[in-house]
Amino acid sequence: MKDKLFTLMTLCILTACVNTKSESSANNDGQISFQNGDLMTDVSEDSLGNPLTYPTGEAAVTSQVKVWKPGFTSPWHYHPYTGIAYVVQGELTVNFDSNTSLEDISAEKTVSSSQTFKAGDKAFLGVSNTWHYSESSGSEELIFIVSWLGEKGSPIAVMGKTE
Repeated sequence: MKDKLFTLMTLCILTACVNTKSESSANNDGQISFQNGDLMTDVSEDSLGNPLTYPTGEAAVTSQVKVWKPGFTSPWHYHPYTGIAYVVQGELTVNFDSNTSLEDISAEKTVSSSQTFKAGDKAFLGVSNTWHYSESSGSEELIFIVSWLGEKGSPIAVMGKTE
């Protein structure tokens, strides 16, 4: 019985190794492959130069995977918390309005700067407390992952009014 169990376990491990190797190296059939390495190291400020801050209430993490078709545009919004983001596929462009106060939820905003993040770039800290809208600016579907360092029971985004 022990010999059969050992053989079965060995076959399972070998099968898993073969499948892992073929999945990680295959990229011609549309699969996304990854390499070992750091996505983010010692980052203490977001892409606009604001320092990383932690929530003051009971901490909670919300993680999301977003899949947007080319040309998709989000509405104006801001996040009260910092998020750690990584683009898996495509291009993410974030358009900021750093001049409008957070209390102004009107639809009228003006882009003061833009940043584009592409698949393969390092992970980045999402900007908190700044109005922005995001868009899938590449020619392929955008896939990105973001984890928000927020407060339990609080929203991770505040939406502006739409016209």
